[in-house]
Formats: sequence, C-alpha cells, structure tokens
Amino acid sequence: MVHYSLVKTAADDLGDRQLAREAQWLRELAAERSLEGQVPRLLEEGRNAAGRRFLVMSVAQGTGETRAFTVGHERFLASLGKARFRSTDFEVTACCAELNQALGRLEGAVSPAMLETLRGAYRDCETALLYWTGPYVLSQGDFAPWNIRSLGSQLFVYDWGRARAEASPLDDVLHYLMIQRALRGGTVSVRYLQAAMKRAHGFALEAYPEWTWRPRVIGALTLVYLLGVILHRKADRTDPVVAAYWKLLEKRSTWMKEN
Repeated sequence: MVHYSLVKTAADDLGDRQLAREAQWLRELAAERSLEGQVPRLLEEGRNAAGRRFLVMSVAQGTGETRAFTVGHERFLASLGKARFRSTDFEVTACCAELNQALGRLEGAVSPAMLETLRGAYRDCETALLYWTGPYVLSQGDFAPWNIRSLGSQLFVYDWGRARAEASPLDDVLHYLMIQRALRGGTVSVRYLQAAMKRAHGFALEAYPEWTWRPRVIGALTLVYLLGVILHRKADRTDPVVAAYWKLLEKRSTWMKEN
C-alpha cells in the first residue's frame, strides 16, 4: 500500500471552518486503533500567506471506488460508530439540536408552507422516537463512493469536513445507498427508499444488536436522514437532491411504519 500526501486549502471563511473541523476529527480519529490505516493522518496544518487555513494529510491509493455497499463498508461504519457513541433519547442529542437550529435559520428564507412541511416532518421524527433509546454515533457526513478507496478487505475514507457526533446510526448507510442516484437526477422512488431502509435495518441489527430496531424506529431515523440532507442544502427545491428527497418526505405516510 502506497501513501501520498494531499494538501487542502480553504478558499473562504466557510472553507476555513470546514478545514478546522476536519483537522479536529482527524486528530481524534488518530487515537482509534480500530480505524488505523483507514482514515488520513494529519501531517501538517496552518495558514498560508493569504491567511487561509490549509491541511496536509496522508492519502492511500487503493483500487478505486465501488458503487456497491459491501461488507467492508458495513465493517468500517460499525467501527466508526463504536468509536464515538452515546445511548440516549433523540430529543437530547446533537442531531436533534442541529435539526432545530437549521429549521430556525430557514425562517424568512423559504415560504411559510415549506417551513411548515419541514416542521411537520420534524414533529413526526420526535413522535416516532419518543419512547426509543438507542445509539447515536459519529457520522462521516458524506459517506459516498467518491470519498472512499478500497484497500483489499479494508476501506480508506477521507474528507471529514462534515463529520459530526451524535448522528443517527443509519445516516451514513442511507447516504451511501441514496445520494448516488439523487445526484445523477435519477428517480428515488418509495420502492427504492424502502430497499435502502431494509439494508440499513440489516446493518443496525448486526452492528448494534443490543438495541431494538422496530420498523417504526427505522422509518423515523430514515426521516431524520432525509430532513437533515434537505436542511443542509437549505431546502433549495432546484437542487436535484432536495427535489428527490422532498418528494419522499411528502410521501412519508406510505413508508413510515406505525408499529
């Protein structure tokens, strides 16, 4: 296995913040032995002559990306989840707080009808997860083929600028399975979503067998994922991902289980 170095330099204030966040996570992940050799090593950081933050990190050149969600992907996400997890109730997680904050930032930026649709989806998440205590974990934030390389039986995963703690344990699985089709402008049907939910359910049973994974919980955590992506993209209906996920959000009565 050959390692190369990659230099990332911020272009604006948002980039500065993202690189600072990425550097912090790389420092923390360096101490996780279960992820050794699977995430970049932070080699250097600082600011350039223009005052912009830069990072130098190691990058492993594997065999390239794969579109399939494999056992290797499941193994990596299980290790990542166990590296940072908190068993608690939805309403006290960082995940819940971030959704609330993002909804607040949209006030005045979208129509009242759109905002109410989003708030209604959030209330459905709260209601469905009200009596469920489960694991909330570290999410890579953009777990997708273009950020992953195969190293034999292991993965090398880079681009940690959107990583976050106390995320839904299904976020990275659902993102990997769905974002590829949504970005290509393909139809993300209810049937396609249900297939992704089934795969995420199987992952949860294997990775976190100590907790209960009723269909109602899987549906609610799927809605948490869809809502999170829509809000991250500022509910811009011209965005193909938002457009695809919005339709699923509106049809949630057909795929969210009551029991």
